[in-house]
Amino acid sequence: MKRVVGFTLIELLVVIAIIGILGSIAYPSFQSHMIKARRGEAQTELIKAQLKQTSLHILNPAYSDDEAEIGLVNSDYYTFSVISAGTTTYSMQAVAKVGTTQNNDTGCTTLNINQDSAHTNEDCW
Repeated sequence: MKRVVGFTLIELLVVIAIIGILGSIAYPSFQSHMIKARRGEAQTELIKAQLKQTSLHILNPAYSDDEAEIGLVNSDYYTFSVISAGTTTYSMQAVAKVGTTQNNDTGCTTLNINQDSAHTNEDCW
């Protein structure tokens, strides 16, 4: 009698169950890493704008409140803005856009930075 080679239905169901369990464990971890990576991108943009503010302040008597001039361009996940700008101080922020996964970044949906590199929430930086 010839032996049939192949997978049984039970073996196939066990493999599918294992893949499902591994996927349910891995996906939240992946989401967490993506949120942190996008937050890092927002921080980088704020620091680049901070460097631009410093270089512009050397040439001008005041900091700029023009987002385009200092290179603050909104991304898919964050809205960037200059909150205030004067002769000696400025404050900029990045706010996570509503409806994106960044809005789930608990406690870190708003990132602020000023002329002294002070941050509003040190845990987010």
